[in-house]
Amino acid sequence: MSTYAFGDIQGCYSELQNLLGIIEFDESLDELWFVGDLINRGPNNVETLDFIMSLPHARIVLGNHDLHFLAVATGCHEASPKDTFTDLLEHPKLQEYVDWYRTQPLLVHDELSDCIMVHAGIPPIWNLLTCLERAREVEEVLRGANYQSFLKNMYGNEPAQWSDELNGDARLRIITNFFTRMRFTTTTGTLELKHKTKQRPPGYAPWFEHLSLLDDKLTVLFGHWAALDGVTNIESRIGLDTGCIWGRRLSAYRIEDKRPFTTPAIARSPNSKT
Repeated sequence: MSTYAFGDIQGCYSELQNLLGIIEFDESLDELWFVGDLINRGPNNVETLDFIMSLPHARIVLGNHDLHFLAVATGCHEASPKDTFTDLLEHPKLQEYVDWYRTQPLLVHDELSDCIMVHAGIPPIWNLLTCLERAREVEEVLRGANYQSFLKNMYGNEPAQWSDELNGDARLRIITNFFTRMRFTTTTGTLELKHKTKQRPPGYAPWFEHLSLLDDKLTVLFGHWAALDGVTNIESRIGLDTGCIWGRRLSAYRIEDKRPFTTPAIARSPNSKT
């Protein structure tokens, strides 16, 4: 049995299938992990979700595009002109997709492999236990009766600085932003969410370059930041978004031997955007 972590699929179902062929995926034995953003901006969202939902051994974390889809599908937010998930919104199984997504985590920690999987990153101010507790706060709300209130109020860049005194929508919003939207931050965990390239704003650095409270033995698998093209220059920080929807490639990483795999994008979506 092998475990493969995949970068952002974003509806690129054909490339996903090509990459599964390259790794000689055995559904009965292998486990697939997905770092979030399974859908949106690519062409085949229904096929992508149906396949992942059917897998007997799969783990995912929620990304910002997954949460945005949930908000649109439940009437909590307007769709963007660049969204491409109309195929899901008009599908007879829409409620099934919504219900499935609402049960998925923001963070996965696998003790056997000493790996953490998250969509965007881990804030330098939190250790593993704190990360799991904070993620659970959002997960419980998303699975509960008031999930629509959360989806309506999760948008926005404020607050940018964490405080243990935060509560309500502001607290849930910054936790969500840490795990699903973060790229640049300060050593004290102040977020800067406007810059999406590798060019760092003054006073900020990529989250993975800061001294972390995580145990050194832990490996973090993440996506979200296509501009990095998978390069972090840190062995224990594995970037897996290599811009498939930008016409570059889809990537996977075999956890057992740290081996990367890629397949070229078939075509760039006209609606693609980091």
